[in-house]
Amino acid sequence: MIYISDEQEEDKIKPIYVQVSTTTRAIIDKYKKEESRTISGIIEEAIVLYDKFYTLPPDAFAILEKYKDQYENEMKLIEEALRLYDKQKDPEMADVIDLWIRARAERDMMLIGRTTFNQLIRAAEEPSDSLKKPQKKNNAMDVILWYTRKPITRLTLKEIILAIQKMWTISNYFIRIDVDQPSEDTYYMTFIHTQDERYSHYWLGYFEVLFNYLNESKDVPFKCGFEGQAFGQTLSITVRELYEKS
Repeated sequence: MIYISDEQEEDKIKPIYVQVSTTTRAIIDKYKKEESRTISGIIEEAIVLYDKFYTLPPDAFAILEKYKDQYENEMKLIEEALRLYDKQKDPEMADVIDLWIRARAERDMMLIGRTTFNQLIRAAEEPSDSLKKPQKKNNAMDVILWYTRKPITRLTLKEIILAIQKMWTISNYFIRIDVDQPSEDTYYMTFIHTQDERYSHYWLGYFEVLFNYLNESKDVPFKCGFEGQAFGQTLSITVRELYEKS
């Protein structure tokens, strides 16, 4: 059995007194105030993290040294590395995030809350022209062309349907958009949201304007039929490719 003398025990828990810079003191005070931490607890955790950082494998340190000058500090580099790791682990979500970033930068698109969107619709109302005004201010084709990166003369109906499914979900207009293709030339789309029937009616008119435009455009190589129904929190649309334009 090993006995520890009172002197040894006191030496093990002897307080450490150090003078820290004003910056370090401000960090300590921040966590004392925000998380009700003790100074000793903050310092102990900091030393453990310090030890973990400086016991990283040499190859990891080599990577830090290689790229650290491209970032404000090592922490910024680590943050970027974690984001890249997350994208690698969840490529489907990474694709969505990348697409949204591109949409914001190149198309100046916005993710807006449902309340704001409803307010925009109501602000556009006129007594005798309820939802028609915002429905007709329709940039759907611009978004579809941007997403597909194809000229309108080369677009297929399927590409248009899938572009709507992707972009109108990413833009937060719908929780989910399901697309079923019961036959080669027919697409059944179900739009799910948490708003009301008026919201469904707005989008029904919006997409009707889009498909009417496609039918009237000389550049679109096909004709299509459109029908839909608006419900409380669901929009149902069926689009059929009728024939190619001569």
